[in-house]
Amino acid sequence: MRRNARPSFVTVGLISMASCLAIAITPVRAQEGLSLDVMVPAIEKPSELFQPHGRTADFLGVGLGQTIDDIRKTLTDQNFSNESPSNRFLLEEGYNSVEIVASGPNRYFTNIVWSGPSDATAEQSVRVEFSSPLSGQRSTDVRRFVTYKGGMGPLVETLRAAIIQKYGPPSRDSKTKMEWYWSNGQLVEKYAQDHQMLIGMATDGDHVKAVTYVLVDEAGTHADDDRRAQFEKSVEGAAKKVRDAHATAPKL
Repeated sequence: MRRNARPSFVTVGLISMASCLAIAITPVRAQEGLSLDVMVPAIEKPSELFQPHGRTADFLGVGLGQTIDDIRKTLTDQNFSNESPSNRFLLEEGYNSVEIVASGPNRYFTNIVWSGPSDATAEQSVRVEFSSPLSGQRSTDVRRFVTYKGGMGPLVETLRAAIIQKYGPPSRDSKTKMEWYWSNGQLVEKYAQDHQMLIGMATDGDHVKAVTYVLVDEAGTHADDDRRAQFEKSVEGAAKKVRDAHATAPKL
């Protein structure tokens, strides 16, 4: 994707949280292609997160609403390594035959996987999904996977007791699958399309073989999806205006 500096014919700025574009069009010299300069903003939006016992829920210190740098430091301090990222561009190179010249954080990480430290008893990893720069590039989905070697992890009841001590009683409990639902920071009994946490265990008798920990900000994810779609639509609309303003009638 080309992102080199070049003469700007259109300047587009983000005015508000609604991602409105301000457009200023100046004449384009003949024989030159049309381009649109777009600044990709980074916006912070607070989220009401689940706080058991007055502390934000986390796995090994990794929770929702955290930055990549915060999570990287937290995990590397615990000897996690082999960072494996996936990324994407917020804006494509062109819309409606108009080149998009994006500045700001146009390319960003969508998720990163960290491998846990070498351990004689277990293997583990942490996978974190992030929102776009339009929502401040914050964690929206945190998953920790632990597999105990030889299938002999802690006793089920020992792990359950530790989980309940840290997070409080779950909204739904089937012994090896525990779910917490919350809305606007408050724990609720029924499923809520806001935030949720799930801890599931694979067992062998009284022992735990593997555990999956999931912490999700559903409301934040949906809000970021809407914000990205609105921003992309506004850029496409601005590009169309540029194209239409410089369209020439065919020779008849």
